[in-house]
Amino acid sequence: RGFAKPIVAARRAKSSIALDGQQQLLATHLQQADPTVFDIIENEKKRQKHFINLIPSENFTSQAVLDALGSVMQNKYSEGYPGARYYGGNEFIDQSERLCQQRALEAFDLDAANWGVNVQALSGAPANLYVY
Repeated sequence: RGFAKPIVAARRAKSSIALDGQQQLLATHLQQADPTVFDIIENEKKRQKHFINLIPSENFTSQAVLDALGSVMQNKYSEGYPGARYYGGNEFIDQSERLCQQRALEAFDLDAANWGVNVQALSGAPANLYVY
């Protein structure tokens, strides 16, 4: 009976250490986590900045777009359409998609009452077709 408290405390300490390690792993930037992969990406970034590439799907994008593409929104599976997804927890994905739809309609001066827009690209090929 006298040993129960130290054992529980030891388990909590191990759990806390494991959690701290996991949090550290999740918060580590790529440059620290994998310098080799970081260098490869940096070299590709330099290549893209210093050469004119006329392939639409390989065009250099803005930092704001890179920030959005590398955000936590990439962690979420969101099959379906806003308000009718197959999995829960998509309220912010829905907000983002609806905003994109609204902006697409505004870009072409279209009324949402008369027009609809699907902003979901299947892959790079249809994405290029839609844009170009």
